[in-house]
Amino acid sequence: MRYIRGVVVIALVVTLAGCAAQEGEQDPASVAAMLEVEKVPGVLVAPYENLVQIDPDAPEDDIVTTALAVRDIVDGMGEGRPRELAIVAVYPGDPYVQTKFSTTTYDDADRFADDVRLWAGLLDAGFTEVSYVTATEGVGPGTLAVFSEDPGDAGKTMAEAYDALEQAVSEPPYSDAPPSLYASVDRASISNKSGRVELGEGWIELSEDLASLDYLSSARIRLNPDVTWVSLTGVTDLTSEQTAQIMAALTNRAVLGPAVNVIYTNVTALPKDGKTTLYGVAE
Repeated sequence: MRYIRGVVVIALVVTLAGCAAQEGEQDPASVAAMLEVEKVPGVLVAPYENLVQIDPDAPEDDIVTTALAVRDIVDGMGEGRPRELAIVAVYPGDPYVQTKFSTTTYDDADRFADDVRLWAGLLDAGFTEVSYVTATEGVGPGTLAVFSEDPGDAGKTMAEAYDALEQAVSEPPYSDAPPSLYASVDRASISNKSGRVELGEGWIELSEDLASLDYLSSARIRLNPDVTWVSLTGVTDLTSEQTAQIMAALTNRAVLGPAVNVIYTNVTALPKDGKTTLYGVAE
């Protein structure tokens, strides 16, 4: 994993400790479970029985073992167990880089272990901020996301980030119903919903093209089965030359089509004046 900047880790720990001060308001069963969770090897902080902090630099197998032990305690609460179990982590020395795993699935220990390993595997692969919100009953297969605000240090391009996500969910039990994927590198992001269209290389290359334009604050590409949105933002209105440059990037990557919409938003303008449709229909 990459070296983390040397600042004091305090923010999340203080926040969680502040929550712990409220434990007297919890029912006795929750307090008892929380005290048991705190004893689990690998748990650093546990202000509630269903919210724990671990070290993301721990080996993948250790993270899975820790999470399963916490699950067993919380699942043992029976009907009184909390609806969701959340595991958060910060790297020692960098309180601003967080990673989170959350699930409402307790009953299937094997699937729970698979889900945690999917999350931990991306941490082991060098991604420093990973979020996996698993399937909620009746809502869908969940969302798996990786973030990198400083691709130079992390050494991850958008192509590498998105490829890692797709590889992670290419095997059972995810291959039949993979979660929605979200990759964010620097100022660009790509999201592809479950039941999604195939993501061609043009979209990944386009995201990197758009991220290189210094007059854009962000470039978000959202691919859905029926429609794709390219949402661009900046702090001024586009000049005719800038508009032409954006459209040239879209044309060169051969991504334009009837189901594609491109919107630019000047975030400093009034809401009614801020959006400009560059291609397709208004969002």
